Amino acid sequence: MPKIKIDTSVGSIIWKIGKQNIWGCKLVSKKKHSYLFKITKHKQLKNKLLKNIKDTPFTKTYQNVSQTDWEIDSFLKRKYWDKNIIDIFESCTDILKKEMYGTLSKKFKAIVDNYWFHIYKKNSDYQWHTHGRSNFSAIYYISLPEKKYKTKFLNMDIPVKEGDLLIFPSFLAHCSPINKSNKEKVVLSFNFSII
Repeated sequence: MPKIKIDTSVGSIIWKIGKQNIWGCKLVSKKKHSYLFKITKHKQLKNKLLKNIKDTPFTKTYQNVSQTDWEIDSFLKRKYWDKNIIDIFESCTDILKKEMYGTLSKKFKAIVDNYWFHIYKKNSDYQWHTHGRSNFSAIYYISLPEKKYKTKFLNMDIPVKEGDLLIFPSFLAHCSPINKSNKEKVVLSFNFSII
């Protein structure tokens, strides 16, 4: 059985299988019930994630997003939703539950409702919206050409950068500004509830 080491100091969890550090999730800030995590092994995951996303069937120009799998049959397996992403989700939501519920955190589970990717090429964006079927939403910034193209929120500024994962209440209105860069912005998003 693999050895698992959990380091809960300063809001981080790092899983180790044997002596190899597979990935890490570190809470770097909290603001108005929004939680910003740094994925410490993002550079090692990025190219694989981008390849798996590009290999996934997609639709073009959904709500002015260049490419997304939002409208693709949800029963179709997504290569990008692999063990690494599931481990990152579980690690970050374990930290979130500990922040919210303290010693009671193990009594609650985080259940994913749905997940999808968005690719924003030049001149694409996504208008103001909320997510109604879940308690929380998350955005993993796989590729972010410039910080000015990060997700915008009403009355709140969160300093995200590439390799960050942002978790926020699903009822918060947010949008993706127009990408004026020649480089793609790529995000992996998911909705979940804690029950």
